Amino acid sequence: MCRKAKILIIISGLFTFAMGLSNIFINVFFWNKTNDFKVIVVYNLMHYIFTPITFVLAAYIAKKKNGIWPLRIGLFIYAIFYLLILSMGEKGIGYIYFLGIVYGLACGFYWLAFNTLSFELTSLNNRDTFNGYNGCCAGIAAAIAPITSAFIITSFNGYKGYKIVFLLTLSMFVLLFFMSSILKCDYNNSKLNIKEALHPNFKQWEFLKKSIFFWGFRDVIIIFIINILVIETVKSELFLGKLTLMASVITSSSYILVQKIIKPPLRKKAILLGTLGSFFAVLGLTINVSKFMLMIYVVMDAFFLPFFIIQQNSSTFNLIDKSHNSELRMEYIINKDIYLNLGRIISSTILLIVLMIFKDFEILKAYLFFIALSPIVAGYYLRKII
Repeated sequence: MCRKAKILIIISGLFTFAMGLSNIFINVFFWNKTNDFKVIVVYNLMHYIFTPITFVLAAYIAKKKNGIWPLRIGLFIYAIFYLLILSMGEKGIGYIYFLGIVYGLACGFYWLAFNTLSFELTSLNNRDTFNGYNGCCAGIAAAIAPITSAFIITSFNGYKGYKIVFLLTLSMFVLLFFMSSILKCDYNNSKLNIKEALHPNFKQWEFLKKSIFFWGFRDVIIIFIINILVIETVKSELFLGKLTLMASVITSSSYILVQKIIKPPLRKKAILLGTLGSFFAVLGLTINVSKFMLMIYVVMDAFFLPFFIIQQNSSTFNLIDKSHNSELRMEYIINKDIYLNLGRIISSTILLIVLMIFKDFEILKAYLFFIALSPIVAGYYLRKII
């Protein structure tokens, strides 16, 4: 890997640490204040809607300038988001949907830039290595951050612990904003092809879109559901932090394992193993939500997830290479994110409708089984392009 790719991995690791400090506890904080799952779903729905919209704007800037510009803008908006959280305090509940929009803007700029730079700074020969090391570093950062936050939150009464955590996160994003100046890229001076961004004319990409859509259907939705189930079951932010620590250590180890043992001839088997593992991890929770079953879910999901994720990430960039039109890489990345977030939006909307109709927290068990099936479908389509 080149020096720039290594710097990008460092930025990614620090970004994951910053997100790990607060990300899982944002939903928990809002849940503790509202005790209304519908509010949490709509907050995340705002995020999912505005992320792909921002992707288009970020891509326009990246095409006109380069990938560093949207990276810096994204990091700046993340800093603004946590500054708003700190300044509003507990009154922020009244602006929760606006905060979801701001968070979506930050995600759109940052992830367009990161995905674009990940493609530009790697090749077919070292892309799996980049994804493997990036996943490992992110896993280590994600292991340390939540347990640190959980310890701080439980050491203070009321909002004070959360305030310290959000302040630390803000500081990290300010640091990352200045660190991003280390990366330098040439200017592109090209135009965004909206038609290709919305509908790339590439047969194999159709299979990847479907895979990404069904993965998005399960993706972040299941994460914030699980976090709230942990808080409702165990009533402890510290336990959630410990659980996240355990998951991150297992995930990092799994990323290293996949990097070492999964070679190109075994990629289809890795996808099958990852998707089936993800399904069976959730299955226990559909029967009984308990401290023990939550721990079983975390261990299984953390171990099997990298078997699928590495293959999907690498396949995305490999297909862009195979399209022989690398100038449209941002258009492909926009299209990928549109379908990822479309899956999230539809899944969130279905969950919101279900909660409004049944008004019963127990309905989450049935919904978990429903979305647990989506990785199997995602894996089916991904295997078609390997």
